[in-house]
Amino acid sequence: MIVPENHPSGADLPLDLNSVRQRLVAQRLGSEFHYFAEIGSTNTYARRLAEHGARDGELVIADSQTEGRGRLGRHWVSPPNANLYLSFVLRPRLPPARAPQITLMAAVALAETLKFFLPVPPSIKWPNDIIVNGKKLAGILTEVSCGSESVEFVILGIGVNVNYPVDLMPEEIRQRATSVLVERQNKVSREDLLQRLIQDLDRCYGEIEENGFAPMAPRWEAYFGWRGQRVRIELLNQDVFGIAKGIDHDGALLLEDEHGKLQRVIAGDVTPVSQ
Repeated sequence: MIVPENHPSGADLPLDLNSVRQRLVAQRLGSEFHYFAEIGSTNTYARRLAEHGARDGELVIADSQTEGRGRLGRHWVSPPNANLYLSFVLRPRLPPARAPQITLMAAVALAETLKFFLPVPPSIKWPNDIIVNGKKLAGILTEVSCGSESVEFVILGIGVNVNYPVDLMPEEIRQRATSVLVERQNKVSREDLLQRLIQDLDRCYGEIEENGFAPMAPRWEAYFGWRGQRVRIELLNQDVFGIAKGIDHDGALLLEDEHGKLQRVIAGDVTPVSQ
């Protein structure tokens, strides 16, 4: 494990991954930790590991990122020793068509973890963000490599704002971002949150591989914050409007258009709009 040689007086300490390992109870995830005090992107490094044969469940984790990434090429702000930035190498026994369900599975696990650390339940914004009181607290970025008949690997990247005060957030995200610290008004152990997250992900990963996403869909729906609301779906070359009805058994977003017909949306960015 790499530990920073210096950290400013009064700053939060680097992650104590030894304490996480000692308490971790998981079947597959967290089989090996790759820790960095600072890295460009945990997803980029995890992909490199996967391409060189990394095992299912290996974890890349950093105390800061200089090139953290979100969906659609967005930058993920990654200050040191405050949040969680991690990426798993997964080798799921799933056909390529079901690979997108990994994102939905991870959202369920992340919501189920965070509810134990927050004063109010989190919401899932389809397909990959965790929202609390209307602001983004965590995000998921999955990258998939598929063969013709099977998934070769999935890189599951997760960023969680943990002990991140508003006054340290860049101006451009203060109005739309939050953290566990902000919501509960006191700090939480990053090690405790990380341990629980790995275990919840491990459990959900096994469930989706064995039974598919359909049995998990009601749990996803329970956290979906936009059911019945009018939303805008930003696609590559157009915006689509409709009423969010939930998801189908494959995890596609169900959108009721102006004619009352249900449309399946498999990719896009969802934003609630006024009625």
